[in-house]
Order: sequence, then structure tokens, then C-alpha cells
Amino acid sequence: MSTRLFALIIGVDKYKSGNIWDLETCVDDAHSIKHWLTHDLHVPRSQICLLTNEMATQRAIEESFMSHLVTNPAIERDDAILIYFAGHGSSIRAPRGWFEDGSKEVELLCPYDHDMKSSSGRVAGISDRSLHAMIQDLSEAKGNNITLIFDSSFSAPTSRVALRERRHSRWTPTTKATSDDLHASLWRNTSTGSPSQKPIRGFARIGYDSHIVIAACGHGQSAIETKGGGNFTQAFIAAKDSHAIHHKTYAAFMHDLENIMGEGQRPVCVGIRKQRILFNGVPFAPDARYISTDVYGDDTLRVDAGAIHGVADGTEFSLHDHNCRGSRNPSLATLTAVEIHPTWCLARSKSNPKSVLRGSWAQITRWNNRIPFQVHIRHSLFTLFRRCRVKREISRSTSSGEQRRPGVNMLHVKTASQADVSVKLHRREMVVERHDAAIASNCRRIIKLSSEQTSTDMRILDAAAHFHLHLHRKNPQKPLLGLVTMGLYRLDSGTWTRVSGNLLVDGRAQIVDDEKDSIYSVVLHNYSDVDLYPYLAYMDASGYGINMIYHPDARASVPPLRKHSHLVIGSGTLDSEALSFTLADGADTGAGFLKLFVCSEFTPMTFIEQGPPTAAPISSSPPAGKSGHSSRTELWDSVVACVTVVRKQL
Repeated sequence: MSTRLFALIIGVDKYKSGNIWDLETCVDDAHSIKHWLTHDLHVPRSQICLLTNEMATQRAIEESFMSHLVTNPAIERDDAILIYFAGHGSSIRAPRGWFEDGSKEVELLCPYDHDMKSSSGRVAGISDRSLHAMIQDLSEAKGNNITLIFDSSFSAPTSRVALRERRHSRWTPTTKATSDDLHASLWRNTSTGSPSQKPIRGFARIGYDSHIVIAACGHGQSAIETKGGGNFTQAFIAAKDSHAIHHKTYAAFMHDLENIMGEGQRPVCVGIRKQRILFNGVPFAPDARYISTDVYGDDTLRVDAGAIHGVADGTEFSLHDHNCRGSRNPSLATLTAVEIHPTWCLARSKSNPKSVLRGSWAQITRWNNRIPFQVHIRHSLFTLFRRCRVKREISRSTSSGEQRRPGVNMLHVKTASQADVSVKLHRREMVVERHDAAIASNCRRIIKLSSEQTSTDMRILDAAAHFHLHLHRKNPQKPLLGLVTMGLYRLDSGTWTRVSGNLLVDGRAQIVDDEKDSIYSVVLHNYSDVDLYPYLAYMDASGYGINMIYHPDARASVPPLRKHSHLVIGSGTLDSEALSFTLADGADTGAGFLKLFVCSEFTPMTFIEQGPPTAAPISSSPPAGKSGHSSRTELWDSVVACVTVVRKQL
């Protein structure tokens, strides 16, 4: 599930007017904020509109404000909305009667074409009154979870130090625009004479119910930039990197900013709701990669991951304070699994036993698979040094010879006949040849993946090893062999009725991509005497993706797959979407695997997914009526089937 945060980010260094001093780092600051959103908060790029320099004219800003925010159908009410501006601020003399309190200056945000001629006069920036009217329109359409962040100043430097730093101040005088231009530049829905509006001067002088404002400085101070960026934005990034912010209120976060910035420049936060959690907590959803734990003894934790997930003796976990996405969450300790059960394990911290904390969260850092994933690297003259670096990364070990690299254990082998994969490194790609029988006999044997450096090479190999681990993972005792089966059926897209027999024959199905958006259902049969929780993953062999396509609800009081019964995945209900299989553009064939795990007890399975943590996390709380330490014997098994897709021949 995508983060429900949308952003309009503006950074202006270069101004069209020759009378305005250009800045140096506003665009860099805008990119830093965008990186924070995409990298930490996992906001999709489609939900971010970035305007810099000549793209950030007044008209472009207002049009983007409307199309990307106000009228954007993807934004639901109370989604988090961020508007960030880094650039010059300014002021202009207020027209008569503009403010009821007799204030003489109107504060302005300066777009790229500020103080330049336009068809309706001169561009007089985005005034405080205009912006308040814009935000009012936005709030009425999308709710009040709106945050404005300004790294600008709106009054001329007054202190001697500030005057000396004029070149580095994000403030400029407005020399040509007049009061009449101010009227012409107003937002289309702004009322200039309504006694009910009672406009107040300034962007950050009064708290509104519709939004929160965080400004780089208060009235009479300067927003200063250095070669590293704006003082305020640098402090903002430092604060989010040094504190867990998922539980921070705006007021508390401002306190952190003040401590970093010191006395020279004091940030300001206003808004009736500034005691609210940042963005009302919307971006800080649970991260499915983290596993719940509970204290089992003085130095032991019960971790909710076991044999069904691939945990083995010696599997290592990092321990964390919380499981929230986008908030600083350093490792508190390293745990090692010492006792394995079907859906949970016991783990201990050797280095820091006192770090065992109730309510903490774990993440698998090393799977400790007994049979390593074996990699053969083919010779290539042009990538000699890169090939050596990859071999060194694969073989990283301790002085005792035990492999200590994170992820799945790997081993570099000298010949392709010994390997699970052979790879050849090219300047811009990695060519992967798969030797594993299950993949090589059902899927494309050779695939090409984009890669230009060692870090990307290792991410590909880690993904391949992780894919291989879960594809072949099974219960060696096979307690449900022949008692749980899986069928695949094509559906009519209009009526959702079956229009084919079972397409899976001996664990394989071939589907023709007819470009008609065909849909399919999976039918699970349970012939055993045990009620089961099913977990169905699709493993895409074209790029090593693993996605859970069915995961039971943790709150369900009974297992979905009852004994001597069946379950349809793809029935058309909200929690049972149909499956579809399509080929990538230009590809004639494709393949993947349906991997079904079944268990007599509920257990979260989403952390085995491959790729960025954007899937909807599954609550790890036990179902109703289940205790944290079940005394019943847990039962699990797995079933795998291969699905190949071919393009329809004309």
C-alpha cells in the first residue's frame, strides 16, 4: 500500500529578474526533502510534484496546486499533504484597507518570475492572503492534515551580522511591483472585502485550524543558507535522522529543531493542531519487515518467526524499538535463534542480554541457511575489478571461517556445474544464467538485469538467493502431503464464473496472454482433519519478486481453510481479488511460481516478500481466542506450482 502522503515541493535558486540576487542551495534543499519522502517514507514519485527554478513560476505553482492537490482524485480526505518552499521571501506595502489591524506590509513567497512583467501587470508573488485562501480551498476539499514548510524569510535583515550575510539571506526586496499588482496577483477565490474573512498579516503569525506552518525564522530574522543548504532545512534533515519521529508532535519536533539550530535563527511553528503527531501519523504505518517479539525469560525473547518462515538454528535478528515506517529505528542488539518451532523461535542476545525489551521488534539480518546459495562468476575482461569486488563480498567471513555477511548465506564456486546461478557482469547489466532445475526447466534460463556497480550486483544476488530459499523451503516431514491441493481456473471477467477446467496439471500450468485482461482464481482444497490458515505468494521468476496475494486476517476467529472444505482466492470480494498474468512489453514468455504455505496457527508471513516494503502490512497480533504461547501442536506444510505465460500467436 502506498504511503498516503502527497507533496508539492518548490525550490528556486535562479530568478528571472536581474534585480533579485540568486541563491545557491534552494534546489538542493528541495531535492533533499523529496529524497526524504521517497527514501524514508516510501512516497511514490507520482505523489510528489517538484518545481524548481524556471518551472516554478507563479502560474505554474498555482496550476500545480490545483491539479496535483485540490482536484487530484487520488487524494482522499485526511491524507497527509505537504507543501515545501525554499527560495526568497519578500514583502510589499499593503494597499489601503488590506488589513484590519492597520499592518503596512504584506508578506510574499517569491516564485521564479517574481517582480517581472506579466499580461496582467507585474508578478507580485504569492501573498499571505492568497496562500491562506488557497489552503482554505484545499482544506475544504481534502481535510486539515496539511503541513506548510517555508525555508524563507519575509522581512529585511536588521542585525549587523544579518546585513553582512545579505548574500546568504533568503529574502529580497520587491522593487517594482505595486499595490495594484498585489490585487491582480490574488488567488482567484480570495475575498478582498469580506468582513467575515478578517485577514491577518503573515504566513506564520496566527494558528489556523486548516493547516500547520513551520517556518525557518520569525519576523525580523533571516533564513540563512550556506553551501551545504539552508540552515533550517539542514536542521530539519538532521532532526529526523537523529530522532524517532513517528510519535513526535509538531511542537516537540520544533523543540528538536531549536536545539540543533541554536540562537542565531529561531524556527517558528503555528497552527491550532500543533500538538498533533507529524502528518497525523499517516506516513508512519507499520512496516511488515519487522516481527513482533515477547519476553520469554531474563535473557530470551520469543520471536514470531519459525520454520515456516525459513528460520533455522543460528538465524540472526536485529532488535528494534518500534516497527513504524519512515522513523529512525537503529538496532538495539543482535539476537541469535536457539530453539526453533513451526511459527516462532526463541532467541538470545549474546553481546547485550539486558537489551531484551518487552514490546520490541525484530528483523531477520542473516538467515543462516545450511546449504548456501552457490554463485559462479564468469570471466569478463572489462569488469575485472567489479568481479573481484563481488567475489570478495560473497566470501566475506570471520577469522574462524564462518560466513558473517547479512542476508542469505552464499558461496562462490569455480564452475557453473556446481552453481545455482552463473553471472556475467557487463558495463550496464548483469546476465544471470539459472542452473536450478525447478527454474531452468520452467522459466527463462537466462535473464538480463540492469546493474552498473557492485552494490547493485549484490542486491540482485541477494534477491536471487532469497527467492531460491523460499521457493525450495518445505517441511521435510510433509505432514499434509496430498491432503492440501491447489487448482487454477480462468474466470469470465464479467460474471466471475469459471470458463475453464483446472489449468494446473502435475504442478504446472501454461497460460496464453491474449491481451484481454483475463482473470483467474485459485481454489484450495483441504482434505485433512485440521483447520488451516493459508498464505499464497506469487514468485515472479523474471525478476525475483515475491508478493503475498492472499494473507488471512489476523482478527479472524476461525481459520479460513476449514477441514474437508475448500477456499476460493479470486471470488470477487474485497479480500479475495482475482489473479492476472501478463507478459512484459517485448517478452514472448514469462513464468513464476504459486507458493502456498498452510499452517494450523495464524502467523504473519508478509516479511518474506521481496522488494520495497510497500505492501499492506498484516497485523501480527494473534487471532481472537489465541494465546501468545499456544500449547497446541503447530502443523505446517507447503505446495508449489509453476505458471508459464506465452504470447498468443497471430
